[in-house]
Amino acid sequence: MKHTTAIFFLVVFLHLPVTYPAAAELTIITEEFPPLNYTENGQLTGAMTDVVREITRRLGIANDIQVMPWARGYKRLLTEPNTVLFTTAKTEARESLFHWVGPLHSARIELYARKSDQRQIDSIEAAMKVDVIATYRDDVREQILKSLGFTNLDSSNSPHSGIRKLMSGRVDLWIFDNVGAQQVAREAGFDPREIKAAFTLQQQISYIAISKPTSPAIVQQWQVTLDEMKADGTFWWLTRKWLPPDAIRVSERQTHSDAPFFLRLYTEDSPPSSYKENGQIKGLSADIVREILRRIGQPDTIALVPWARGYQLAQSEADTALFSTTRLPQREAMFSWVGPLYRQRWGFYRWNESPIRIMDIEAAKQVKRIGTYRQDAKMQYLQALGFENLVPTNKNITNLTHLQRGNINLWVSSDFNMPYLARQAGASSDQLALAYAFHTVGNYIAFSKGTSPHVIRLWQAVLDEMKSDGSYHRICREYNYVPE
Repeated sequence: MKHTTAIFFLVVFLHLPVTYPAAAELTIITEEFPPLNYTENGQLTGAMTDVVREITRRLGIANDIQVMPWARGYKRLLTEPNTVLFTTAKTEARESLFHWVGPLHSARIELYARKSDQRQIDSIEAAMKVDVIATYRDDVREQILKSLGFTNLDSSNSPHSGIRKLMSGRVDLWIFDNVGAQQVAREAGFDPREIKAAFTLQQQISYIAISKPTSPAIVQQWQVTLDEMKADGTFWWLTRKWLPPDAIRVSERQTHSDAPFFLRLYTEDSPPSSYKENGQIKGLSADIVREILRRIGQPDTIALVPWARGYQLAQSEADTALFSTTRLPQREAMFSWVGPLYRQRWGFYRWNESPIRIMDIEAAKQVKRIGTYRQDAKMQYLQALGFENLVPTNKNITNLTHLQRGNINLWVSSDFNMPYLARQAGASSDQLALAYAFHTVGNYIAFSKGTSPHVIRLWQAVLDEMKSDGSYHRICREYNYVPE
């Protein structure tokens, strides 16, 4: 690493076209340094590995990453053009040697001792007086100790060798950082609770280092892409899996945009998907969207508006999303889609005492008046089928009053919404009967077409993650919804 472990604020957004110099092939190098970059089950993974891979994916360049000891990678960074090394701590001594892309993460450089060691290390001078300190060869931490005049160093080619020497009593202290020390201890076979931070040397901020002869245009592309990833939430999402929040460096400077990406989120009053209770927006879809926002470190900007208004805004405003929106063929090209959040069965509902019976769609067209919710998907679907007997309303709940009074003969609803809307209207779902079910659909988050495809990809990835880790199903259970 020779970088101080760091946390990044993952964010993914390209508003500017990026032209990558085709002639320049980059050599991308990292080291085995968990949790930033390390091999697991034969695959290179880690917080910074994912960040670098996302940068290269967005730039459309090869992302073959070479893993080698830090000292060898650092030498190549010093001597070879078009070389990238991550993660690398940015120090005063290194400042002019490389180009820098970041920041990525921050970490406290600590001198670690065995938990049983009762000695007090309360100053640099006290650390200089111990017999031996284990270091990682050519690592920034070793370089710092050397620059301070330390001569009692035992250098190894692996951070794991350092902690093994500490735990065996061969050295008195081991220098590392607070982000990676516990994982290195576990990988070396030790309980992290058996070591303690005896003295904090300093805080370091880590970057991606690019060799000096590399074109500044390439460096700028990497920085712009990283800044956009931080703005849209990708950086945070990628790094928070490994790093504590206080280590993730979302900003030190923002070279591409002075303001972060801002997404407008609209929903409607449509329980159990979304509704307002005690001044708070709740519901199955609202809770799912709020969890996505939390995972990518974005603010909660959800606003509850009438459906027709939200639908118009999602078509006319950039960086806008509307949920939950039924995905229909006539809508497919109008939005970008993330989901599904849930599925539902549409049908015509009648009051129990109503004598109306229908056997198919054509029979429904002969009914005198059918209540619908203005401009929602069910109304649009039936209009596309040629229905001319629809009576729209701006507030769906009023359809139940109209149905009970005989002002309409049928009401268009779904098995997902009907029980909640009935209770909201002061009725019971037992007072209504399904006259005919005519369609099953999926409900999604609909993003305005101007929204970056990187944002769409990020949101879908986070939703898929929630479905895999059980959090999506936990939210569904709270609203008595059983997903397929």
